[in-house]
Amino acid sequence: MGRKKENADYSKPIISQTVDEQEVNKIVETMKKKYKDDGVYVEEVNSSLKELRNLISDNEISKIEIENKSDVELLPNSTAKSTASIYVTLKSILKPVKSFFSNLSISQELGYQLYSANMFYSTNQYLALATAGGFIFGLFFLFLSLILIFLLIKNFSLAILLSLVLFFFGWFLGSYIILLQPKSKAKARGEQCTLELLFALRHMATELKAGVGLYKAIQSIAANDYGVLSEEFSRTISEVEDGVDTKVALSHMALRVQSKPLKNAINHILRSIRIGGNLSKAMNDIAEDVSEEIKTKIIVFAQNMNTFSVIFIFIGIVMPVGMMVLGSIRNSSLSKVGGGLLNSIPLTPPILLILFLVVMPLMFGVMIYFINVKQPRVW
Repeated sequence: MGRKKENADYSKPIISQTVDEQEVNKIVETMKKKYKDDGVYVEEVNSSLKELRNLISDNEISKIEIENKSDVELLPNSTAKSTASIYVTLKSILKPVKSFFSNLSISQELGYQLYSANMFYSTNQYLALATAGGFIFGLFFLFLSLILIFLLIKNFSLAILLSLVLFFFGWFLGSYIILLQPKSKAKARGEQCTLELLFALRHMATELKAGVGLYKAIQSIAANDYGVLSEEFSRTISEVEDGVDTKVALSHMALRVQSKPLKNAINHILRSIRIGGNLSKAMNDIAEDVSEEIKTKIIVFAQNMNTFSVIFIFIGIVMPVGMMVLGSIRNSSLSKVGGGLLNSIPLTPPILLILFLVVMPLMFGVMIYFINVKQPRVW
């Protein structure tokens, strides 16, 4: 299994062309069995190397479909089964829409994102669920908008027309949001792995220094409470127990988990194994690198918050006070003395209510979202 280039795009796995064919065949059979156990069928291809690439990155869409009630029963939870039942019932309407969604750019890497997020659906299964889920969301938009628009404009024909437009908008929006979930979950799993990585690496370094082998150290991490990282090590152990070489199984984890620090750590481990270095020392060095990276993220976040605090003071304090003062003057007897200039200020009581009850909360919501997105996931 080849190594990634230094500045590679970590959102998509890359597999080197120079792989031992016998090892590839063994991995192919192992991964095929695991996919079949998860209910995913992968079409036979002529090249074993190409099939291995498809198994991991899912460049070719998995062929399993939701066609009938028996396919619905294979799904892992009740919500998915209920949504799939709607898809089967309205298949003649929803299947063409599903084909449209399958051509979107977000669907091209859907198989890999499902694999990375540890979600047990094939690409076609998930596309069907997204289509049916978006349809339900669109119906909600339809009925809600039909009532609201009819009450506002008192024109039934126009209300129906606008509601249909909102229905299709809601359908597309709902389906798109559902299609984003695997990528979001895979990214979240990667962040959770990064959180635990520093402690897990030092744990492994201690084990290796005590004379424990690498595989036993991996088992120790899987058995301890390191959250998602323990789950991913457990998946690696399952591959090894099915006959995959430990180094190859670790490479699979590097491809699967969307955590740059973990990928770097695995690359260092594989390099130390290959050149025969001190693995325990390498683990400690990697842990120090991860620690420094976390410190850097915290420093950058603190610097960003210094700038953000100025914006917050202006939006949260200066601007509301200014609007209150101008609004008070605009709506007092002084406006008559000031003439047209004060009267031109559009701060009437209804406008002030909208600004303080709608606009300001939305602005604070955006600021909170910005902080949540920018803060480093290190605690």
